[in-house]
Amino acid sequence: MDNVAFFVAGLFLGVPFIIWGYLKLRGGEAKLVPFLVALGLPDATVLAYLVGLCEFVGGLAVVIGYPARLAAILLGLWCPVTGSQAHIGDTNALMSHVTMAGGFFLLAIAATGTLALFGGVPPGHFGDI
Repeated sequence: MDNVAFFVAGLFLGVPFIIWGYLKLRGGEAKLVPFLVALGLPDATVLAYLVGLCEFVGGLAVVIGYPARLAAILLGLWCPVTGSQAHIGDTNALMSHVTMAGGFFLLAIAATGTLALFGGVPPGHFGDI
């Protein structure tokens, strides 16, 4: 039962990031670029595509379980940072980001179970993280 629960939790946490990343990579970055320009960041278009790539790859890593622990930690750090920057004044949106971060940190602690790629324990260097 735990393995199924970990797998479902990975789906609930990872699939939205796969979708958000895919949408940014397929032209949705146009909505992100003005926000990045307003922050004063250089080369906002390239940065918007990089954000989309990070979200897509991170979500995919959580779903397949390789390297899920590292991806969960990185996305857990990503959520409050982006929430505090992108949702200034919108407490509900900020709290949703904080909630996602909590889920990612729990997934990082509990790992992904044996239904994940490589049984939840990737070989090599990523297995030590």
